[in-house]
Amino acid sequence: MTVKVGVVLPRPQGDPGEWLSEAVAFEAAGADALWVEHGAKPVLDPLTLAAALAAVTYRSMLVVAVVRDCDEHALETVERLSRGRLVLITGPGESTAEGGRWVPVAVPSGRAAWRETLRQAGERGDHGVLVPADPRLLDLLRNPDDPGGRHDLQLAQG
Repeated sequence: MTVKVGVVLPRPQGDPGEWLSEAVAFEAAGADALWVEHGAKPVLDPLTLAAALAAVTYRSMLVVAVVRDCDEHALETVERLSRGRLVLITGPGESTAEGGRWVPVAVPSGRAAWRETLRQAGERGDHGVLVPADPRLLDLLRNPDDPGGRHDLQLAQG
């Protein structure tokens, strides 16, 4: 069984456009799911953020925590925008989506640690791992087998 990768997107603090750009980058790198970080009294509405994600992404599952008295009409709208990729959870303690358990893990320190994290999750039977959005994770997703000779990062010098 292949362990899926979910990226926990922190709530946007500044320009939501930057937040959306980061989400698109993680999806392009291969993230299986984008989780909108939830918590007490978010500044921006999580369901509206999920709608924005649905508009700029095409493949990743979109996971959002909603309150029980959420507007059904709004939910139906986001469901259509996401083309069936929307998964609702009921709160911060829930870590099941798409029929399996998603386990929070720290951002790995390197490729070997990342492979070990995924191996251990697979052995436990976890459906996926939830990793905080981080530039190191983005690099690991984009270049999972890179031995370290990052020629794409070298600058031309003259």
